[in-house]
Amino acid sequence: MRKIKGFKLALRPHAVKQRAKKARIDLPAAGLADSALEQLLARVSKGLLPGVVFDTFGHPDADQPLLSPMPGLAYSLILAGLGEGVSAFRAQEPGAPEQLWPILEEHALDEAVRFASALIADEAEKDNCELSPLNPISGAEALAAALRKLDAGAKLGVTLDGGRLVPSASLVVSQSWLARSKAKGRK
Repeated sequence: MRKIKGFKLALRPHAVKQRAKKARIDLPAAGLADSALEQLLARVSKGLLPGVVFDTFGHPDADQPLLSPMPGLAYSLILAGLGEGVSAFRAQEPGAPEQLWPILEEHALDEAVRFASALIADEAEKDNCELSPLNPISGAEALAAALRKLDAGAKLGVTLDGGRLVPSASLVVSQSWLARSKAKGRK
């Protein structure tokens, strides 16, 4: 099991703009043109304390059907959290539209998961495996099992309350390890 806290998140303006456009938020009208958005993202990135906990579980594993729907040689669980950092910024940045904060939180969590997934992909490569797409874990039973396996309360301070992760700026995903197929060459 690995735990990494306090790494730097690269919040990309282009990704935030795309998500804002999809959510029908007009950033320039809200006073967040390119330079203002970059400055906001830089402040948010500095203020967050992201953390990830991840581990890989081989077969047989009783929780595999619940946590990893794609059968494979093994599966990895990733718990990413931002702590309470985003909530603190909401109060300090009154100029930013309220609808933008969930987008920033989602983007930061995706970047934290991408960071951990890249580390797992390196391990999988050494074992001649490739990783399945990310599978977000939801449902109280699956979340409880994932938090128990990762010792999330002690490692990252993430708990389950009423079927929801606390703090809310947290995300659990799984990835299956798949055997890399060997290409057959033509003779």
